[in-house]
Amino acid sequence: MTEEIVRPDRFRILIIGRANAGKTTILRAVCGAKGEPDVYDQDGNKVSVANLDSPLHLGGISNQILSPSSLRGEHNIEYSLMFPSSPGFVFHDSRGFESGAVEELELVREFIQKKASLGSMKNQLHAIWYCFSTDSSRFMTAADKEFFDTIDTGTVPVIAIFTKFDVLDAAAFSALSDQGLPFAEAQRKAPEHAQEQFDQDLLPLIKQLAHPPRAVVCLRNMHNKHSPGVVQKAASELIESTGAALDDGALKVLLVQAQHVNVELCMKAAVDSGVIIKAAQSATQEDPVAFNPLQKELIKGIFKWFPYIWINVRLCIKYQVNVT
Repeated sequence: MTEEIVRPDRFRILIIGRANAGKTTILRAVCGAKGEPDVYDQDGNKVSVANLDSPLHLGGISNQILSPSSLRGEHNIEYSLMFPSSPGFVFHDSRGFESGAVEELELVREFIQKKASLGSMKNQLHAIWYCFSTDSSRFMTAADKEFFDTIDTGTVPVIAIFTKFDVLDAAAFSALSDQGLPFAEAQRKAPEHAQEQFDQDLLPLIKQLAHPPRAVVCLRNMHNKHSPGVVQKAASELIESTGAALDDGALKVLLVQAQHVNVELCMKAAVDSGVIIKAAQSATQEDPVAFNPLQKELIKGIFKWFPYIWINVRLCIKYQVNVT
């Protein structure tokens, strides 16, 4: 008897980045969270923050689990981080390669290989977010290059995330102003000019790596608390890029289900899946008078992308409730 394949119910991400690379901001934006994540050990037991002996150990310095100060000690990459507001995501954190680069690099290598060798997709790693801070004078260290040149992540896509891109926008604004452009015009053209410079100067270096990332995402204004729409747009871009980098259709569905900060992504995924077109094509082959536009399979096909309201739809289907 063949062993039943256990499908994952959570999307698992390894996030890598040095201190101040903006990892905390990214995770909170994607999860729509404001507080700190819950921490779980390898056996799934919730860990008390006060008892941690890892970079998550606070030592009286900070009460923020992912804060830069807490990431400079010993590290336990095996621990899972989950935000209560977004239980569909599981994160593993690497402090990056700024201190003890060789040891941390090997730790990450072993972790990726271990997760890849697991038979169950449920516990495998599904994506890697590698964060670079553009406000650093050297965006890629020798250790970073070593990661991309020597670690083949196989089917697990790596998405390179360049945070604090507004720093490059400011530099572009200054350059355009020096060229004599009026203030308003320089401000308007700065983001485009910064992107062009990035594509010209840095992107070729990334593509030359032995194992380049599947996608590159540039995030700006992530700390703008007065413009939540900007932060949500950036988080949505990251989710979309991650989804496009996945090879497995089931994981694409899982990723969209995991996030719920942007309903538009769910709608787009439902349309892109082709289920609506398929149902419409099937309907043309049936008696148009007898065809029910709210047929059960169509509802199921669409609402699998909306797990948070799917249970209500299932009840309607079960009891043949009129949902119009």
